[in-house]
Amino acid sequence: MDELGIASIVLMENAGRGACDVICDLFGDRLDRVMLIGGPGQNGGDAWVVARRLALMGQRPLAVLVGEASRLRGDAKVNWDLLGALGVDAAQVSPEDAQSISARLADATLIVDGLFGTGLDRPIAGGYAEAIAAMDAAPVPLVSLDLPSGLDADTGGILGVAPLASLTVTFAGQKRGLHQYPGVEHAGAVRVADIGIPIEGSTAASLWTSEDLRVLIGPREADAHKGSNGHLLVVGGAPGKTGAAVLAGRAAFRAGAGLVTIGARPDSQAALEEKVVELMTAALPERASQAAVQALCEGKRAVVLGPGLGLDVLGRAWTLAFAMHAPIPAVVDADALTALADEGLSALRGAAAPRVLTPHPGEAARLLGRSTADVQADRYVAAELLAQESGQDVILKGARSIVAGAGGLRVCAEGTPALGVAGTGDVLSGVVGALTMSLAPFDAAIAGALLHALAGEAAAVGDRGLIASEVADAVPAVLAAQLQA
Repeated sequence: MDELGIASIVLMENAGRGACDVICDLFGDRLDRVMLIGGPGQNGGDAWVVARRLALMGQRPLAVLVGEASRLRGDAKVNWDLLGALGVDAAQVSPEDAQSISARLADATLIVDGLFGTGLDRPIAGGYAEAIAAMDAAPVPLVSLDLPSGLDADTGGILGVAPLASLTVTFAGQKRGLHQYPGVEHAGAVRVADIGIPIEGSTAASLWTSEDLRVLIGPREADAHKGSNGHLLVVGGAPGKTGAAVLAGRAAFRAGAGLVTIGARPDSQAALEEKVVELMTAALPERASQAAVQALCEGKRAVVLGPGLGLDVLGRAWTLAFAMHAPIPAVVDADALTALADEGLSALRGAAAPRVLTPHPGEAARLLGRSTADVQADRYVAAELLAQESGQDVILKGARSIVAGAGGLRVCAEGTPALGVAGTGDVLSGVVGALTMSLAPFDAAIAGALLHALAGEAAAVGDRGLIASEVADAVPAVLAAQLQA
């Protein structure tokens, strides 16, 4: 980076050295015959640095250039030429000669992928795709440099083909594509090598793990009581859908709410009262109004709006009334999101207090007027658009949930596929609702996403069979473990 006064060849040396250190640390028993496969670009240059450093350690790596050495330029050429000067085994292979690549891989104890990096902007096809297939088929671990070749650095999508790496050593900082599916599966374990400069390119998205939860949530005062812990209002529970509101309320208690009241529709009040013990109930009036919203919010510290609320005229009326006029923070979920899709996200810019939206990909698609496939193709952009158009904080749910808002982008690195079951979204809204009573909405969103994901991991016994109430009931143990760590 010339503007920082650091020569690019120094950055390449730092990258290769950092990658070599990680490789030796994690695969020290597989260094006998490391095969480094690089392309004609600068990502290949990183691989040649790794090869040279392994050779200087007394190992016997083989550097394989897929392409022609005459096409090498700049720092990659310098480092390729150094291999020859030092007597390091090196070979050129035509991209069309997949059979030769496979034959050379037969002796490998470890493969290092340096074919393509962040500069790739089109799908990989032809001989290079076959080279990647050959690497993938080899029965030894594969380490990718910066990114698995063929992985979109911004979205996590696959540009034609990409190997399934055991490890990715990425340079300077985390790349967004490494932490969204399918990129997560192709990246394997991810380690960052510091090369002496900050990450460049797309807007940074910080990765948040269980260790970050204790930064956000601290122990309570010894004299805490139900009043100081906050009173949450859950607005939901249409006939036949009261369970969603109960789940949200139960999760809110488990996450620390002092009191929880379910604001129930008049047509489901009796049915709801038969299901609750610790939860209180209050009947919503027959007609939604700003005055009624303010009265129901009296004495409450936050609202969860939408679990099982319904999409009939009454449900939609209460959604709009609370979304716009609740004078306290509100978590907007489920049926309320669907109702808002018809109204338009921009309406929330005039809301009376902060809102946290918690859409799954289908709901996000309706809110944005796109297809679910479009949302999933670039989840970061979708989350940012939701936040920008609404002027509010957003949790785009799914594997590696994304939190977007004025605080930037945060990715929840925890979770389990067992959470893919009905009711877990209601649990999340209750957890986030409870946390908004003590945290800023943006922090409550990422803390809630982490807590919910970790509770799912704790409650699950495999990748399926979990039910939502088990997730809610696991929250206190997860909180206690984090606070004691």
